Amino acid sequence: MPVFYRKDMMPMSQFSELLREYIKKKDITIKALAEKCGIDRTYLHKILKGERKVPSVDFVENISLQLMLSTEDKSRLMELYNISEMGEDVYNRRKQVSKIIHDMANTNMEDPDALTFKTEVDIDSVPEISIYTDKRELRKNLQVLICSDVHNGSDIQVIAQPTEFLTNLLSIAAEGSESTINHLFFFDNTSGEKNTAKYNLDIFPFICHLAQKHEKYEAFYYYEGASAYFNSTNIMPNIMITNNFLIRTDSDYCEGVIYRSKPMVEFYMRQFEKFKTKCAKLLDHAVDILEYVYFWYDDNANFIGVDFQPCTMLCLTEDIYNAHALLPADAKKFVKAKLTMGKKALSEHKFVNLFSEKGLAEFMTTGEIFELPRNSYTFPTLAERKIMLQIMISLCENGMADYRIIKDDYFAVSKNLCINISDNTSLNIIARNNCFSDFSYLKISETSLVQAFWDYFQHFIDSDAVCSHEETIEILRSYL
Repeated sequence: MPVFYRKDMMPMSQFSELLREYIKKKDITIKALAEKCGIDRTYLHKILKGERKVPSVDFVENISLQLMLSTEDKSRLMELYNISEMGEDVYNRRKQVSKIIHDMANTNMEDPDALTFKTEVDIDSVPEISIYTDKRELRKNLQVLICSDVHNGSDIQVIAQPTEFLTNLLSIAAEGSESTINHLFFFDNTSGEKNTAKYNLDIFPFICHLAQKHEKYEAFYYYEGASAYFNSTNIMPNIMITNNFLIRTDSDYCEGVIYRSKPMVEFYMRQFEKFKTKCAKLLDHAVDILEYVYFWYDDNANFIGVDFQPCTMLCLTEDIYNAHALLPADAKKFVKAKLTMGKKALSEHKFVNLFSEKGLAEFMTTGEIFELPRNSYTFPTLAERKIMLQIMISLCENGMADYRIIKDDYFAVSKNLCINISDNTSLNIIARNNCFSDFSYLKISETSLVQAFWDYFQHFIDSDAVCSHEETIEILRSYL
């Protein structure tokens, strides 16, 4: 017999059902559990019926403790509580963003296994038309022919939705080359859908992975309904063009046709260029930290910055910088001008800097500044580090910047990733390799992605995972 709930009860129904199940398994009465939790039995009854909202996360913690739930069972109960508080769409979107951040932090920018095929191919020996119905054969020949053409200086033009296979193929082809990859794809912007960001967040990691590894990866997007696209009768939607080949495949790269025909290549190149003019650029690359600062200082908006270390650039005095920068005089002057501009911009807007206490401890112990490449400076002395920390505390107390420590038990902040997100304007990413000699600087401005990351970090700041303003200042002072 089906169980019916009032509309206002629906968000709590799954939580209530699971909690009833746990109570039954533990063979405890509702009266006894209510007494253990220190709450009224009637109130607990109403929660179990879905007639009352769960009051707080502390309630879930307490009832999990009294029921002696396993870590897995408690996690599931907490998940359903969060869904009831946020709504399923918002909860899943925030969960997606969290996973993307974790995956980006663990991207290997060097990827030593990428050089699989650099085979020279005799172009004239390739048939003018090759039809493939075997997935393995198609994928192998795609890799061989594209890598061969790129090795000889060809760029790559692609119209295809980002997938793991496509990302790996383009990574292999572009490894060690100066070739440009022009990639056109759609982002979902379907009118009336509840959560249009979901599909965009699903494919974003593939785009970001390639952008982090290849500076000449150019991503362009247009808007389309995901359901309309995948229900299309176009049986060969994927297109790749190099100097010598036109390649058309199905969406899964299981079947396809490869043409070695100059007229066909030239015709599709013209169509590709026309289509490209109707697309928007998804991301911009910066070549170094100097160019990168323009990305977010010019946004003229409030910022949230997340990094392993606190942002030390705001606390870098001219004297300390002059004593440690390993740059020519002209470059030094240029950097100082940028630092001045950055400090001014941040003083005029709200800047929240989230970081790990481990990162703070590492800076105070070593003097290493993660925001700069290692070969561009020498480490400040302990006395200089204390001066910088005092400036940081002063900025915090005067309200010019809001430094906040992330509790390590809640969120593992990576040394390999820094994220700056401005208020619904742009998402700026620095990815570092293991030795910090190479950096990847990206700026993304597409609305659904920026809003999803902004919402995630706004919610994150207000969670138990982040120390309060006052707690952070107290911890900062302890390092003096």
